[in-house]
Amino acid sequence: MQIVQSLEMISVNTDDISVFNYFKDLITKNFSKILGKKYKIFSFFEENEIPQRKYFLKLLEKKCQDLDQISDLSQAYNKTFRLNFTEKNSLKPVILVKTEFIEGGIALKLSVNERLFISYIKQYFKNHECEFCTENNLLMIPYKDESTLRLFESFAGESEHLKYCVDFDIDEKEFKDFKAKVHKKEGNKWKFNALAKLFSSYFQTLECTPEDDLSKIRQKYLILVKLYHPDFHHEKSGIEKAFCREQFEKIQIAYDNLKALYKNNA
Repeated sequence: MQIVQSLEMISVNTDDISVFNYFKDLITKNFSKILGKKYKIFSFFEENEIPQRKYFLKLLEKKCQDLDQISDLSQAYNKTFRLNFTEKNSLKPVILVKTEFIEGGIALKLSVNERLFISYIKQYFKNHECEFCTENNLLMIPYKDESTLRLFESFAGESEHLKYCVDFDIDEKEFKDFKAKVHKKEGNKWKFNALAKLFSSYFQTLECTPEDDLSKIRQKYLILVKLYHPDFHHEKSGIEKAFCREQFEKIQIAYDNLKALYKNNA
């Protein structure tokens, strides 16, 4: 039997079907919040079930007392319990993955530096230009589009990858907030692109594109304003002064409208 404890979960991996069924029966009879497949059971924390949970951990500790793998097991009653059955002689090395959701992507903090597993993740998230920092075993997955979320949910939904048993530590609330944030950002981007089409003449006037940020648009605006400002054209003909004044007004109108567009869709 193999016991793995992370910040939010206790995983029990066994290749003994009798041990698996023993703990499976305890879980299904004593706990209410259960999610499970044929050979995998999750039991989520329920505050009014603390006595049963403490008793369950005592039995678990008794079963694995000779393994010397777990410390302070009796204090872990508020964690998620996970029970896995693995075919005999196929218990795999365990990698703990602490997941954080940051501005611009997903950070995976790995418990070990396994080159094969790192290459596997990069291939899993191909076209995402993932980066790995060897100093702290941190792998960065940049957010690209909705496919990033689908791939991550599929990746984190499996406990076995290649020859490894992968234990994901994910804060569901943080993930939910991250999804809401990127969806809002995508919605704002779509709205901005739709409005940018309506403002295409203003971008042309300032010799810019919707891909340019406001600082670049302002730089272009200052250059053009100086070029066509009436104060710099006193010595020119009436036709030339009228043309410069007209261009100056167009530039001013274009910048005022684009500045409002960027401000309202920031």
